[in-house]
Amino acid sequence: MSECYLCRLLHNLVNWQYVRTTSENNDLFLLRLAWKDPCRAPYDDHYPQNIPAHHYGISQFIPQAKLGNPAALVSNYKYTYPAEHFDVPVNVDPSLQVSAEGATLNGSWRVIGSTGQIAIHVLPFANGLDLIMGRAYSYTNSSAEDTLVDVPYGNTSQPECGAMYNTSTNTFVPLHIAENPFCGAQALLPDGQGVVVGGDASQLFAPFFSNGLQAVRIIDPVAQTSTLVATMQNSRYYPTILTMPSGMLLIVGGYQQAFADPSYNNPTYQFFNATNNSLSPALALSILLESWPINSYPWLCVLPSGSVLIIAGSLMEVDYFMPDGAYADDAIGPLPTFPVPVSYPQAATMALLPLQPPLYEAQVLVAGGSSEYCANSMTPAGSTSWLLDLTPGANHSLVEEELAYPRVMGDLILLPDGRVFLCNGAQVGIQGGNGVAAAAANIGTSVAEIYDPSLPIGQRWSQAADSLIWRMYHSSAYLTPNAEVYVAGSETTAELRAQLFTPDYLHTSKPRPVITTAPSTLGYAANFTIGFSNVTTLDRVVLSRLAGSTHGIHFDQRQIVLDCIIQGATDNCASPPNSSIAPPGQYMLFVLNQGVPSVAEYITMQLPAVNSSAGSGVGVATAG
Repeated sequence: MSECYLCRLLHNLVNWQYVRTTSENNDLFLLRLAWKDPCRAPYDDHYPQNIPAHHYGISQFIPQAKLGNPAALVSNYKYTYPAEHFDVPVNVDPSLQVSAEGATLNGSWRVIGSTGQIAIHVLPFANGLDLIMGRAYSYTNSSAEDTLVDVPYGNTSQPECGAMYNTSTNTFVPLHIAENPFCGAQALLPDGQGVVVGGDASQLFAPFFSNGLQAVRIIDPVAQTSTLVATMQNSRYYPTILTMPSGMLLIVGGYQQAFADPSYNNPTYQFFNATNNSLSPALALSILLESWPINSYPWLCVLPSGSVLIIAGSLMEVDYFMPDGAYADDAIGPLPTFPVPVSYPQAATMALLPLQPPLYEAQVLVAGGSSEYCANSMTPAGSTSWLLDLTPGANHSLVEEELAYPRVMGDLILLPDGRVFLCNGAQVGIQGGNGVAAAAANIGTSVAEIYDPSLPIGQRWSQAADSLIWRMYHSSAYLTPNAEVYVAGSETTAELRAQLFTPDYLHTSKPRPVITTAPSTLGYAANFTIGFSNVTTLDRVVLSRLAGSTHGIHFDQRQIVLDCIIQGATDNCASPPNSSIAPPGQYMLFVLNQGVPSVAEYITMQLPAVNSSAGSGVGVATAG
């Protein structure tokens, strides 16, 4: 691992030398870098270049490199937004005002209710409830935000930052999360409970809200409770979480404070084992050093080999993650760099395209982001998408296509028919900001787009319906079991309304399949049957994983196409061959006929009991 890291340093550095300094107790060996990049000047002038390894809480020696390029994070950019973009009445369906045929081709939007808290974070559960988390505010302050958070706690004057949203009734109830979860990461555990890691240091009326930077909390969707179960070795603000093939949760990156200062970088990863609520020691991850300061909310996805794709800044690599270190997946080979940084705050959005048998070849789609390498609040958003083939031995060149609209901090959602839905975002700026009307981006992109991987390159993007609501910084989206897309949030515009996008496949006269029987749990490499009605045959069966959403990141989002044979009104299918294809956890089973999906049934992909608490081999696929 160190050899690979030093090779990359030698490739990127202009001038470097080791420097020895003396502290009170020991000598520290550091790496001093000298740069000629003009984009670095403001950072190099303001921040020290010599940062001791122990500052990160890492016992091993790590040269503290400052690689990558900064974005000018602007937290006080004021933007006055026109009311007509946001005052869409609840009883208005904001679909495109076109002919019936046009509406069918473009899909439609409708407002369904209020989320209670601004939906900065959303985590859907398999019982029809959504965890909504936002910024913690105090009613004792005289700020505009105080009137926007309408989930007061008991008889106190302090509003909650959490809510449980009922998707059947489109109503919410407050949820108390004692450790501030704002700007942490959330996902579903294999048993269906939620986990929220990291958060914010703000403490309001402690212990009502305490520092959440190191917290690991379990969210019980039945009891509707949050319980602190572990404390991480390092603080993590803007981390990413990923379910591994073993069922372990991989936690990567994040700042140790809520601002971009190299002394608060946390270029580490660790594992959380939910079977005993234990955490592994934090270990260094070189790509997070190299991509600083654009390395928070790195993008992660498990590949069919069991290795993990990591994208941070403009860099990407594929590694096997083990308790003793991260090791390169040499079968993939060298990967290109993006022409601009694509992770927070110059946020594009990413999705792993559906995995199809028998080869389960992995392709990743990245869309939007910034148009310039060094971006700020006035930089135009990018209008490019990139397709990357991660199949071993494939050509890994980035395949570019053009979006209809520039879009930074959008959301990519996998639809059951294999297409990818793109919504939300802004046309100018970057992510960042401190509440309503104080953001580093403006001019929303409310017209959605759809990517169809079955079409030729250059023809895959098409426009969808206009939501008529700008959703910019701190928005969210996810796929519902009705095969629609739930969209909420936008702290920039104080947006509490939730919407549903209904794709074109539900605006058709074609019959919709109905699942009559399906298993509730599945093992791996197993045969099972699905009963269906209302149609005579099926042409596609998929598992879509429930995924948490925040900041354009969709933790654990993936879709697996199943190998099936139709016999009458029964579909005989083979489950995914191993947990690298479909990591254990909660999925939605959709069956499709002529491109029209059913309402989903929930299925839990389950590891054999012998592997459920494995303490090693966390990056290796398991079969059952």
